[in-house]
Amino acid sequence: MANMRNHAVTRLLLRLWVQIVLGVILVVVVVVVIRSSHGHPVLVAEATQGDLTLRIAASGLVEAKSADLSFRGSGNILSIYVEEGERVGRSQVLARIDPASSGPISPLYSVESTNVDAIHAPYDGTIVEVYLRPGVVVAAGQPVIRIVADESVWITGFVNSEDAMYMRPGDTYRCRAGGYLSQPWDIVIKHIGREAVARRDIPGSSRQVRVRFDPGVASAPIAPGTEVDIDGEALLAGGAALIPAAAVVRDGPRDYVWLVERGKVITSTWCRSATALPPAIWSS
Repeated sequence: MANMRNHAVTRLLLRLWVQIVLGVILVVVVVVVIRSSHGHPVLVAEATQGDLTLRIAASGLVEAKSADLSFRGSGNILSIYVEEGERVGRSQVLARIDPASSGPISPLYSVESTNVDAIHAPYDGTIVEVYLRPGVVVAAGQPVIRIVADESVWITGFVNSEDAMYMRPGDTYRCRAGGYLSQPWDIVIKHIGREAVARRDIPGSSRQVRVRFDPGVASAPIAPGTEVDIDGEALLAGGAALIPAAAVVRDGPRDYVWLVERGKVITSTWCRSATALPPAIWSS
């Protein structure tokens, strides 16, 4: 009789433990289902369609057609007829030497811009520097006067080769003389160099691509030799889908983004070859 009672108690306890275990399992399942139904919170960014551009900043130099003028013969300088800053016309006599003191004539200099006993202006321009004065003995070919032409003024920009590859003739940029607090004006690309070269006026400078700009119309006349700052944006792609860079999933050769369309999440490959939306996905 006692054995039967003990067996009944054991069966009752076993049934109770089974119910407890099943209850715990049920609670765990319910918690997992509830959590999985809510998912993990994520940030969603809206893609916009527009132009993808690269910001470019470069230094530049105002340049113009210029020349150092000299006599073809040597001798004593009799007269210098011009001063620095003076405007002169083509073929105007600028200086003379004493013909009686002239030495051998140098064959290295053109008659168009010089003469044996006189220096003539090769074109309309401005005298920017007078190197020698009357009474000085000058050698054949020695610079006496420097002139800058009134026309053919341009701006040379010195651009990193990585940036220059995205620039195109006809693109408009902004130019400033005197720092970024000065009044800017528009300049237009005319030519882009094919080679990265070092600046001759700055020893030890890095190799950069020379870009020639039409100087446009500045708020004030800019003298040749003036250093300027150039900045603007180069177009990388037009009509591209612009998304935050953090949204791009880097997965080796296959980069992609998660797209949410009509409540569904899909993947889209990050593509640089197209410009329309979709499938062009550009990182901003």
